[in-house]
Amino acid sequence: MDYKEFFTSLFLWLRQQESRNGGIFTREELSKGFLYKDKTITLVGPTGIWIPKGFEVPVSITTTASGPYEDDFSTDGILNYRYRGTDPEHRDNRALREAFRQRTPLAYFHAIKTGRYTAAYPIQIINDNPDQLFIEAAIDPAFYLQNQTVSGFTDLVKDNENIFGVRQYLTRLTKQRLHQAAFREFVLDAYNRRCTICRLQHPELLDAAHIIPDADEGGEPVVPNGLSLCKIHHSAYDQNIIGITPDYDLRVRTDVLEEIDGPMLEYGLKSVEGQKIILPGRKQDYPDKDRLAKRFEEFKSVG
Repeated sequence: MDYKEFFTSLFLWLRQQESRNGGIFTREELSKGFLYKDKTITLVGPTGIWIPKGFEVPVSITTTASGPYEDDFSTDGILNYRYRGTDPEHRDNRALREAFRQRTPLAYFHAIKTGRYTAAYPIQIINDNPDQLFIEAAIDPAFYLQNQTVSGFTDLVKDNENIFGVRQYLTRLTKQRLHQAAFREFVLDAYNRRCTICRLQHPELLDAAHIIPDADEGGEPVVPNGLSLCKIHHSAYDQNIIGITPDYDLRVRTDVLEEIDGPMLEYGLKSVEGQKIILPGRKQDYPDKDRLAKRFEEFKSVG
């Protein structure tokens, strides 16, 4: 087995899937795996350290759901992952040790809820602690450098001789990506996977919109700061063409209401004036009224 070639194919496949699934993998999808050289390779299995048939190293490590936005990366970019059981010589633990010895990467699937995962990759095992029954791993900078997936990363590596600084940078980007994917999943679930304005129920056309932007105070990635919106209404909300009052009423900017264009403007935007948004099923997931009020003031200042 050419592990370098295999894992390169795996990581490219994961990236392609993320462009389709919003960064959330189902257990079923990972269990089915992907096709590599006319052979299906499963990516998860009954154990958290997954070693497909014919492999001597794991292809992935997996966590169980413990909370919507938690992850196991420390602030310095280290992922601590526990051995299976208490025997360092268990087959799964020896396979982790072999991955460390061969310097092969792997994928890390973090469960945000039962059967739903975000993916961090490639993970490189950087230290093995058999006496304490855990390994330490980190995002592999070489993969990003080779594939140029991070803007400006080449310059960062040249300018920063401290690998810990590079690792922290990549970990921060990875955590942001995982949190965004998890935020979308929880918001769409809260709204029964439909647009809160037009009721569109195609998840591939839905976004989790922030009421308060994530860069601002109060912009935390939590469901009460989110709205499930189709891409048209998300853009309209971000551009203050549509506003939402603290009482969940929809408003359309005056100049837009006065425009005469085509059916999209007439039925997709102007017709929502005065209507109510669709609320989540659970009251605890309702849009936060204080956040809506703050955002609505911005809408009024524009219109």
